[in-house]
Amino acid sequence: MPVSFFRGQQLGREDLNIFLENANNTPSNAAEITYALYDNTTGMEVLLGSPTRIPVNPSVGEYFASVIIPLDANIGAYRVRWTFRETVGGPIQQVVQEFDCIDKATILSSNYTDVEADLVRRLRILLRDNKPDRNYHFRPPAHEETVTQFNKVFGFIWEDAELDEYLQRAMDQVTAAPPRTPFQNLDQFVQTRPEWRTLLLNGAMMHALFAVMLNWISDEFDYSIGGVSLTIEKSSKYESAYSAIKDSWESQLERAKQTVKIISGLQQPRYGIGIRSSFGPYTGAGVLTPAKFIGF
Repeated sequence: MPVSFFRGQQLGREDLNIFLENANNTPSNAAEITYALYDNTTGMEVLLGSPTRIPVNPSVGEYFASVIIPLDANIGAYRVRWTFRETVGGPIQQVVQEFDCIDKATILSSNYTDVEADLVRRLRILLRDNKPDRNYHFRPPAHEETVTQFNKVFGFIWEDAELDEYLQRAMDQVTAAPPRTPFQNLDQFVQTRPEWRTLLLNGAMMHALFAVMLNWISDEFDYSIGGVSLTIEKSSKYESAYSAIKDSWESQLERAKQTVKIISGLQQPRYGIGIRSSFGPYTGAGVLTPAKFIGF
């Protein structure tokens, strides 16, 4: 089964690569090596760009294709065709690798259930992290390959895996808060208590803001030289947002748990003692007998 990449993805050393060895089974560089990319989504190869692309050679005998999958690339099958000579003037050899171009929505749905994917989407909207290029007007641009290729300029603050982790931790906290309300997973949580989704999302937001606060604690600094000073400090602002959502979440959690019904009763012995078990757990001879009970 071919590997899969998504639109806009920067391919690196671990993606489309090739390793060459000589007759002694030791790594060896080729005298000449190029590669070409082909769109095979229609069943017929269509050359993309130059037929003689130069690969990156990070170590002896190792080569990889350093390309970015176009944002408007067709969804489907592709091929990379390696052409090389082992020695100068030697015979030309070719190797073909196949891969698929897929949409990012396919990646999300394959890693998470429909409920988890929907919760991640909702959480990203609440965090204002759903459209970075629209919402982060003054955020420094991030490099394309560091932002899951959502767009060309700005990147997400949180990855999908991180948001899913925050949702899991929030569910654990809701479960552990008295009275205990166990859930096996997020799917069961939403199915059993759909009205608690806002509680779950707010708890996940609390973890997300706390994580960013920790990042900025390590990144902030003061700099001053030649009368010019620069101060970068954001942890306190995230701390204020964290405290606000934490207070709101704790209040929500308390009200939600008050809706859980608890039934309690008197404990009775598990096994009775003959007919006397009808008259209470500790009835003894000479105190109350069946004869006395029926009036004889």
